[in-house]
Amino acid sequence: MHTTRKRATPTSTRAAPVNRLVRVAGESMAPTYRSSDLLLTRPVGRVGVRRGDVVVFGHLGLRMIKRVVGLPGDFVELEAGRLFVSGEPLDGRPRVPGAFTQTWRVPAASYFMGGDNPAASDDSRVWDEPFVPFESVAAVVTRRLVWTLRLWGFTRRRRTAAAARIP
Repeated sequence: MHTTRKRATPTSTRAAPVNRLVRVAGESMAPTYRSSDLLLTRPVGRVGVRRGDVVVFGHLGLRMIKRVVGLPGDFVELEAGRLFVSGEPLDGRPRVPGAFTQTWRVPAASYFMGGDNPAASDDSRVWDEPFVPFESVAAVVTRRLVWTLRLWGFTRRRRTAAAARIP
């Protein structure tokens, strides 16, 4: 007697992508994100990374949170402390005539990163190697989580009318 067995289809050993929580340390992304804010992230995945996305990445052994300013092939200029991408100002203001300009061409498979608070940000503008390779980007920030004390079991006590009358 001959029995036919179904073959087991191989299963993937790769874990499904998981959203993760990341806590902000420092003020380089202020006012968008402040120190100790809790951020929800998603894996880079098929959607990828677009200009303006805030990402979590590794750079020189540190995990950082910055905004993607330049994509591969972009021409990034730093003029009088302001960034221009392919000739367009990020802040919408016109150029400063005669100002010192530093320029970069973003290479293939890399990003140019910037913090939202240029005065306090350690980012591509000041790094010796200003470009972050694609494979260093771990996640994209999707939202900031807002916690209230009520979630932890604490509530503010309201003064009652009776308490207000006690001398």
